[in-house]
Amino acid sequence: MLGTTIDIDSSSFIIEDKKKELFSNFRLKLTLKRWNAEFHDGLIRVPFDENLKESLLDEIQSALESLNVEITLSDDIKLELESFSRDKSKFQEFKGHAKLIRNEEITKNSKFYSDFQEFKSFVDSKFIRPLKHFQELSAFHMAFSQHSCNFSVPGAGKTAVVLAAYTYLKNHPDKDKRVDRLVVIGPFAAFAPWENEFEACLGEKVSSNRVYGGVNLSQRKEHLATGEPPELTLINYHSVPILKEEITSYIKRNNVMVVADEAHRIKRQDGQQAVNTLDVVKNAKSRIVLTGTPLPNGYHDLFNLYKFIYPFHYQEVLGFHYSNLTEMNKVDGLDSPRVNQLIDNISPFFIRIKKQHLSLPPIKKNHVSVKMDTDQRYIYDFIEAQFVKWFEKSESDKKASEIMNKAKLIRLRQASTNPSLLYLPISESLDIKDKNLGEFDKGLSEELSNSDIFDAISQYQHKVPPKFTSILELISSEIIPKKEKVIIWTIFVSNADQLQSYLNQNSIKSKLLIGRIEDYEREEVIQSFNDPDNLDFQVVIANPFTIGESVSLHKGCHSAIYLERDYNCASYLQSLDRIHRVGLDPNQITTYYYFLSQDSVDEIINEKIDIKIERMAKVIDGEIPLLAGIDDNNDRELVEEILIRHDQRNSSV
Repeated sequence: MLGTTIDIDSSSFIIEDKKKELFSNFRLKLTLKRWNAEFHDGLIRVPFDENLKESLLDEIQSALESLNVEITLSDDIKLELESFSRDKSKFQEFKGHAKLIRNEEITKNSKFYSDFQEFKSFVDSKFIRPLKHFQELSAFHMAFSQHSCNFSVPGAGKTAVVLAAYTYLKNHPDKDKRVDRLVVIGPFAAFAPWENEFEACLGEKVSSNRVYGGVNLSQRKEHLATGEPPELTLINYHSVPILKEEITSYIKRNNVMVVADEAHRIKRQDGQQAVNTLDVVKNAKSRIVLTGTPLPNGYHDLFNLYKFIYPFHYQEVLGFHYSNLTEMNKVDGLDSPRVNQLIDNISPFFIRIKKQHLSLPPIKKNHVSVKMDTDQRYIYDFIEAQFVKWFEKSESDKKASEIMNKAKLIRLRQASTNPSLLYLPISESLDIKDKNLGEFDKGLSEELSNSDIFDAISQYQHKVPPKFTSILELISSEIIPKKEKVIIWTIFVSNADQLQSYLNQNSIKSKLLIGRIEDYEREEVIQSFNDPDNLDFQVVIANPFTIGESVSLHKGCHSAIYLERDYNCASYLQSLDRIHRVGLDPNQITTYYYFLSQDSVDEIINEKIDIKIERMAKVIDGEIPLLAGIDDNNDRELVEEILIRHDQRNSSV
């Protein structure tokens, strides 16, 4: 009797056939051809579609058994079949009941009432910091399902929710549901918050390993290969493709709950991080997705999130193919039958805490009007006049004009805050590099080298901008004497450097949280800043692109200053949530200060961004926040308002 072994890799079943005894069989050869099989080095590779691989394996086994071939399945295939069977069982159970949980239909007469009470009682006995009711419900939903998405808004305590579900499952009487290790795949900025939250919730330090670029590759491999792994393993997304085999093996060897934190980072269907992350988690006992922005670009962004939690059943969950989802972005309105069907399909499998559920304490907004000095006024007015001529021109090349508009708006914002920034290429001022700027990324002084304005810009490098002096006055009178702390947000890193130097000259210590700061240093700054009793420094100057997500600053800081803002509503909202989130004292007022140069683009952005926030808030507090509809990167309405106000000022002179 012939014998063979069937194995599996990420894309194919592998049938051993060293003597070509199978491949030479005419009947089987026809079947293999239908399966698009390839023979190479004594192995037959049969590629599979992820959605159909279990049925294909059944076909392969049946075909071989009909030829009296004795089949041995590899350990990897056995494990995959066990995972598939386990997931199928959970999927059917969860699908029928989870919607009742997320809709809070847990009445005393319902099936889940006693389960929910038992869950709450257990978590209360383990947690030293009580959960809010909406967090308890989210955690119960997560523990019941074991595979779920949490789309709650930033600041809702998603980490605590996961830890509650994990702690419950760690002690679950059913060994098929029990987990004993937690793996978090996410950005490095999330590492310390996970470790700190573990201690804050459960009252003890967690044993953890960090697997990221700051640890050399051999050590990262050792971390994952150890026979006695720590309870918590933290892996950054960039390490997954490099350590795919090691992470897969680790998850297979342990009873793991794996979490994709800031999971919008794996939304691209063809992205390397996404493809490899989806491959390594298939054998986890529990899979959790965390993101407050599940649909930044369209309905297709849901595809990988649901493939992560249900790698064997995501098509059944979604009810739509990827191509259907991309088509829906273009032709379906928010209330179309297909969109409503999609929401109905996925609703049992996610829970979302909205901003309105948080009952956060009040905020206070202060707009500080700053008068430009004579030189800044001259520079700003000159540049605005030059740019207005450009804005008014016909747009023959729409793409080029959009890029140029963006570059000129950046320059106008620089002039309104600190004209010395105009001397540098735009890329040297930003913490993230915008490749689209291309040829427009150059020092403005090059364009104006033969004009009178060149000397004014050059000389301004030795001046202190009025916004800097106004911020110093505020910090000196309102922050330092009261032993409080403040975070200053700036888009331009050159502003961060110059402002830090200016504050230091005036005996005010500050720390930077911008892109070039090393991970370990950034972590130390955040830890010290979050300690209300640590007054070694009371000011942090930060960039929203650097710490816009995964970072909580509300424990030590309740005031924020905006030196300037761009027109990106999403990053601005993220920055607001750093200090206004769950965990604040009910009487704690959070204060935001907006420094606006008089008669400048600052005032226009301030007015227009409030309108955008209102539009975005409706979407964010919807069932699933389709941010693509906001068109957050469209600067056209800003340009139009600049033209209107420029004409009004000139007509009144």
